[in-house]
Amino acid sequence: MKKLFSILFLALVCLSATAQTNPNRLIVREKSGNIKGFLAERVDSIFFVKQEGRVAADVTFGSYNSDEGSLTVNVKRTEGCQSFRLTVVPTVNMSYMKDDAAVASYFDQKGGQLYYEDFPEGKITGLELKAATSYTVLTMGYDQYGIACSASRADFSTPSKPLVGNPTVEWSVKSVGTDRFTLSMKPNADVDGYAICLFKKGEAEQQFEQWGPMFGFDNMGDMIKKFSGSVYYGDEEHEWKDLAPGTDYEVYIQAWDSNETYAPMVIASVTTKSQGGTGVAQVTISIGDYGVQDGASYQWVTFTPNAETALFRGMLLEKQAYDKAEWGDAGVLEYLKKDNPMDPYWDMYATNTDRWNVNPGTDYYAFAIAKNANGEWGPLARQSFSTPASAPAAVKTQPLGRRVTKHVTSYGAQTFKMFSPKAVNTVTLK
Repeated sequence: MKKLFSILFLALVCLSATAQTNPNRLIVREKSGNIKGFLAERVDSIFFVKQEGRVAADVTFGSYNSDEGSLTVNVKRTEGCQSFRLTVVPTVNMSYMKDDAAVASYFDQKGGQLYYEDFPEGKITGLELKAATSYTVLTMGYDQYGIACSASRADFSTPSKPLVGNPTVEWSVKSVGTDRFTLSMKPNADVDGYAICLFKKGEAEQQFEQWGPMFGFDNMGDMIKKFSGSVYYGDEEHEWKDLAPGTDYEVYIQAWDSNETYAPMVIASVTTKSQGGTGVAQVTISIGDYGVQDGASYQWVTFTPNAETALFRGMLLEKQAYDKAEWGDAGVLEYLKKDNPMDPYWDMYATNTDRWNVNPGTDYYAFAIAKNANGEWGPLARQSFSTPASAPAAVKTQPLGRRVTKHVTSYGAQTFKMFSPKAVNTVTLK
C-alpha cells in the first residue's frame, strides 16, 4: 500500500512539473485560505484514510464564579476525538468564526494546551471577564493524526455588577430637520461620565458584530465609549448633521458610575423630517470645470434636485461604454435604481457639487434619477460632455466615474486593524 501511494505522490509531482520548473515544495491550501507546505524531498508518501463519525469535544456550561474568576464546564470527547483545545472568548468574536474551518484556523494561529481526557466537571481558571457580557467556551477536537475537525461551543453571560446609586441620562429632542437634529442630555448626580453614539435604527448590534472583534470590544458599552470620541460629564446639547431625511435614528447613551461600571444603556429614538413632494421628481445636471491634480484628471459636476425630490442618485459613464449593449438607458436605470448600502453617498438629498475621476480626451454622459416622497422614480436626466485632449496621459479609472473627494460623516472610529481574536486570558482546565 505504501508503494502505491508513493507512486501517487510521484504522479502529483510530475503533473505539477508541467507548470513549474523543478518543484521542490508540496503545498496544501485549505478552504479557509491557510497554506501548509512541505519540502518535497522530505515527503515519503501521500495517502488518504477515512475517519468515521464526528470528531469533537462537546462542551456544556455549568456555572460561573465571579469572585474567583472561574467557571465549570462539562467536556466530553466523541469516540474519534483524541485531544482537544479550549478557550474562552467574547461571544461577539464568534461572528468571525461561523464554521469549523474558521475555528480550526483560529486555534492554528493561537495554539494552546492539548487535553487528552474528558472533564465531567472541569474548572476553568485564570479568567478576567467583564460584567454583563456574553462569552463563549469554545473547543476544537483533533483526531489521531492531529487534524482539527469539529468545534463545539457553549455560551453564557456574566452577571451585572451592583451600581453605585442609579446612574442614568435623561434626554429630549431640542430640534429636528430633514438632515439634522439636536439632542439635549441631562445626567443625574450618580453619573460619573457618559458617551454617545449615533446609528441608523437597528444597526448598532450589526456594527458591534463587525467592529467588536477588530477593536477588542467585549460588549456594546465598550464600543459606544470608544466610538463616542468624547466623554461627557454634565448637561449636553449635541447636533448631528448630514443625515438622511425621513430616517429613523438611535442615539446610544452609555453612562457609568464612580467605579466605571456601566449603567443600563439608554437609547434615544429620533426620526428626521421627510422631504420631497408627490409630483414628478427630477434632477438637472450642470458641468463645471475640468482640472488635474497630482497627474489625475477630474471633472466638477453639479446635480440639482427639484422640490419634489426625496432622494436622487447620479453617475458618470463613458459614452463608449454607454453605447455597448449591456448599458444604454436600460442599463443605467437598472444600475441607479439598485440600493447600495455599502456606499454612504449613493443616496443624495440636496444639491451636490463634486469632482469625479475622468480620463482626458474622452466623451462622457452624466446621469441622474430622482425619487419623490411616494417612492416614485422620475425621468432619467442626462448631460453629455467631453474632457480636453491636451491633458496629461490618461489616468486608469473604473468604468464608472468615482468621486475624488467627499466629506465623510463618521459614526465611529477612524482607523482599523486586522481581526485577530484573542482569548480573554490564559485559561487552565482542571
